[in-house]
Amino acid sequence: MPNSVNLTVNFTKPLKKPHFGKGVSALSKGSPASKSGALGKLTKSQSTLENKGFQRLHSFVLQDQSAKLLPQERVCNCLKRRIDKNKNRTVMFNEAREKTNWGNLQRCGSVWSCPVCAKQITEERRFEMGQLIKYWEQQENSDIKLMTLTFSHSKDEPLKVLLRKLKNAITMFFGGRQFKDLSKLCKIQYKVRSLEVTYGSNGWHPHFHILLLTKDTDDLAYSYRDRLAKYWMHCCESKGLKSPSMKHGLDIRDGSYAEEYVAKWGLDYEMTKGHVKRGRKESLSPFDLLQLSIEDQEVFEKLPSKLWQEFALSMKGARQLVWSRGLKKLVGIGEKSDEEIANETDEESITLREVDQITFDLLIKYQKRHDFLEWQKRDFLNGCYGSGETEQNLIALFERYIAELPDEQSEFIHACKSLV
Repeated sequence: MPNSVNLTVNFTKPLKKPHFGKGVSALSKGSPASKSGALGKLTKSQSTLENKGFQRLHSFVLQDQSAKLLPQERVCNCLKRRIDKNKNRTVMFNEAREKTNWGNLQRCGSVWSCPVCAKQITEERRFEMGQLIKYWEQQENSDIKLMTLTFSHSKDEPLKVLLRKLKNAITMFFGGRQFKDLSKLCKIQYKVRSLEVTYGSNGWHPHFHILLLTKDTDDLAYSYRDRLAKYWMHCCESKGLKSPSMKHGLDIRDGSYAEEYVAKWGLDYEMTKGHVKRGRKESLSPFDLLQLSIEDQEVFEKLPSKLWQEFALSMKGARQLVWSRGLKKLVGIGEKSDEEIANETDEESITLREVDQITFDLLIKYQKRHDFLEWQKRDFLNGCYGSGETEQNLIALFERYIAELPDEQSEFIHACKSLV
């Protein structure tokens, strides 16, 4: 490999006189560096995304934004800090899936505050829900219902307070005679509860979707809907929540209902993608708020950045999905925490390269962690690994960094490079 230079720089503080050492590919000699627009600043992405590659890039950008707004939370170290400090970060490649990932990096495992981990976790949960639905549909006299529980709310109520009251209300609801009677009449065997939160003109709107796995082939649940709705209203009032209306507080539908909201996702997506879905016109999902926090213009008379901080801190420790005891074992699904899913490694992946500190610092500074993975993948697939766009783009990033330095530091670095 050609001689190269190692620049140790702390990008979070004003740059002092740099130190030069051994071997970094960011300065390796080779093809001229490309200074194309691809290396410019990232534009503000839209929440509705079409291309999966762009979705992944968007997740990394939003992760950086979340870390900026939550400086004391684990998302700050996610896919940045090393697991083993004595080893470099690595780029891993799965040849069957043609996908690159980072190795030797910590993952926060937060389904609420980290867009990158949330995607991996919710995809796994969606797959589990798909297995469950398929299993139940194959059982004799099986039926599926989807029950939604909500309540009246106003914009002055803190999310953390609403969540505590809602938890108490649903505990009372499931433990009460009304629901127990319905469970017997409709032969409800198991439940899966999903928590979803949106924000709109009336403030925070946490609510539950409950998947009911039943033998209710006669659809008796619908005839008990009003009775249950009245009891849910009572539970809300008893626990300090504003009573919902008879019409909107409790809803029971068939598992295959064809509303546009669910048609896009399917039932399993409805249950597990609540906080990543695009909000309706009158409401915003939490990740919509995170996206809007980049420019941070008021929505519903509130700053998105403050709303995101409130959401992330209030949801800390909350469970997105709660299954009936023994249900996963029945279906043949193993118990895995969100953190375990986020940290799962691909045993079939190969290591493409190690990434030293200066290279990674450049990628962090210019928000190119995802781009680097894509450069590596294309170089490997195109048969030009080690002499392709990765090296050219790293050189361009370093040249960009030099160009942004004060004149005296820039001249010093150029002088040192000429001696190498």
